[in-house]
Amino acid sequence: MKALLLVALLCLISFGNAQTLADSTFSGTSYPFSKDSKILIQSSDFVGGFTTVQGRIGINDSSQVTGFELVIDVNSLFLNEAGMANHAKSSDFFDAVKYPSIRFYGTQVAYTDSTWAVTGNMTSKGITVAKTIPFQVKKEKKGNIKIEANFTIYRTEFQIGAPDAVSNVVLINTELFAKTKP
Repeated sequence: MKALLLVALLCLISFGNAQTLADSTFSGTSYPFSKDSKILIQSSDFVGGFTTVQGRIGINDSSQVTGFELVIDVNSLFLNEAGMANHAKSSDFFDAVKYPSIRFYGTQVAYTDSTWAVTGNMTSKGITVAKTIPFQVKKEKKGNIKIEANFTIYRTEFQIGAPDAVSNVVLINTELFAKTKP
């Protein structure tokens, strides 16, 4: 079950223009994230999140995670102030027409001092940044698992908006759900 913890880092951001999951090969069984998965964002200027999150993890027969990815639909962005989400989707910020998705693709997982962390590539607006994200995995009923991650990104790393447009520090809170048993 510890291997399932790797799943937690399926948390974030886009690679190119892909709206759907890539055709990358996972060994073992691929478990998709459910529609209940969500990504919430917060800064000193806004609160919101993304309602359309897709992803999957691969787990082999030895319960080892063999791969994972997460794709977020930028057009599913919602923010706390009317009109703000539409502006954030414009070319001034996310440029959702040109870059409709955000991806995080995990490449390595580690467990130390009762904390899991996934390292991978986060891509938004065609800019890829290596990230290590701590996460927790919780067993739920009927073979379901919940992956929670709380971390910070800096929007200027991805050239999302002008440096002084809004707060640069954005807190990310994820809740990803996968069913590992039929």
